[in-house]
Amino acid sequence: MGPCDFSFAYNLVKLLPNLKVLSLRCSTISKEALIFILDKLPNLEVLNISHCLLIPPPPAPRKALKEIDGFILEKASRLREFLTCIDDSCVMCQRARSDEGLMRWYRYEEGLWKTDEVRSLAL
Repeated sequence: MGPCDFSFAYNLVKLLPNLKVLSLRCSTISKEALIFILDKLPNLEVLNISHCLLIPPPPAPRKALKEIDGFILEKASRLREFLTCIDDSCVMCQRARSDEGLMRWYRYEEGLWKTDEVRSLAL
């Protein structure tokens, strides 16, 4: 629950190549890092990017994308579950934006971090 840039994605792939479930929910993630994860984690079955700030690659302005493009959706189609939410009317998306992709969970309702989480991770 923080920034996921290419360096983070590279280390994730290098250190956990057999990862099956990954939640980046409420994080800032670069489009480049997301594509790298989808390409380089062949055993990945479940990916949660709900309420993320998806940032386009340079030289585009560092402004969160409003939708997930078809290229990413096509790459994610192999997954058993691909959880997404990038909606201006969503309270969690609004909070992720106001917290600039680094959620300050202490400000919010107890247990809120479990909402929209991958079932196996929402203990």
